[in-house]
Amino acid sequence: MDASYFDDALFIGDSHTDGFKDYAGLPNADYLCHNGLTVWSAVEKAEFPGKQTLAQALSGKHYGKIYLMLGINELGTGTAESWAAQYKVLLDEVRELQPDAIIFLQAIFHTTQEKSDATFFKNSTIDARNAELQKLADNETVFYIDCNPVFDDSTGALTPEYSGDGVHVKAAYYPMWRDYLFQFGVVR
Repeated sequence: MDASYFDDALFIGDSHTDGFKDYAGLPNADYLCHNGLTVWSAVEKAEFPGKQTLAQALSGKHYGKIYLMLGINELGTGTAESWAAQYKVLLDEVRELQPDAIIFLQAIFHTTQEKSDATFFKNSTIDARNAELQKLADNETVFYIDCNPVFDDSTGALTPEYSGDGVHVKAAYYPMWRDYLFQFGVVR
């Protein structure tokens, strides 16, 4: 598999996806992402280019693959179950608007142990939400991908050397994420 696999792909997400857009080296993919995007704002607000809603943004083009990555901005809000319920609302809307697309639900990335210990960006909360997210996958048209093994240290936290802020990976490491996604391509 090579980069052309992503030519009909759309990546929807928050600042992690924004970094992926800039540094992963997949210029032919499309991106609907920005800092601060949540599972609630993605559905309820005009958050996308040209002040489009998600429905407007997805109605203009047919995608073969859609990658979703949201969750880091919601860690201080609600429970794993309430977050997953809203994620399902988002997933259902994406499926309705792009019924032929293969959808990939990407796990929330862990934070460094220092960040997890000192803030609400707790890896235990991330793990609970990722467990709920995994339940939304049917492994037929919706797949769950956990990229944390690419970036985690031996304790299951984001490797400190890979991050400048304890939450996001540095630009040099986005190609590792892309290469991991290559391993999980699905073709119909």
